[in-house]
Amino acid sequence: MKYPRIIICRHAESIEDVDNNIYDVLPDLQIPLTEKGVQQAHNFGAVLAQLLKDSAYTRFYTSPGVRNVQTLQIVLPKLPSTTNIHVEVEPLIVKQDWGTITAENRPGIEAERYKTGVLRYTFPTGESAASLLSRLSAFKEKVFAIQKDSAQDIVVFSHGFEFRVLLMLIMGWKEELFESFGNLGNCEYRILTRQEDGVYLLNKPLRKHGQPITRLA
Repeated sequence: MKYPRIIICRHAESIEDVDNNIYDVLPDLQIPLTEKGVQQAHNFGAVLAQLLKDSAYTRFYTSPGVRNVQTLQIVLPKLPSTTNIHVEVEPLIVKQDWGTITAENRPGIEAERYKTGVLRYTFPTGESAASLLSRLSAFKEKVFAIQKDSAQDIVVFSHGFEFRVLLMLIMGWKEELFESFGNLGNCEYRILTRQEDGVYLLNKPLRKHGQPITRLA
């Protein structure tokens, strides 16, 4: 029996990953990949092709962010021709809206966010953590419903923080454990495999901080 998987992937390197000043020029969701990110996506396509070589049907979901969509567009042609695919741009998994962020105000906003708790903070001109948790929970229920009655693999192209929140919701982590983990790097991924009892097993743990991030100086 084939057990269905949820493969969650972070987008390849974007300009935002190497230059925070880009927020003064482009809205967050319009930030594209770097040249290095394009190559990362090509390399990751070969990895994903191996992971999906025995998958007859795979659903792909991507955040509307340009860097996510670009990563997916580079990956898709690498997949086995025998794999039937369904692709959706999914608003439920878009990056949390930070509101009006600039190179000047970002350090203060991030400091306050970590002090308050990243799962409790509301950006002054953006989205609350409660809103993010609500829509990612809705997405989790959507993919759970799909896999309840089928063995379809699902691949999700997410952002770093949202990747971690989605894992928390699927695995049932407490807030303190969640905060002890760091975000994955560009084009890193994790595999969740659904068991007969409906429980999902994570193939590899995340890297941990020495202590929860809200308590870091």
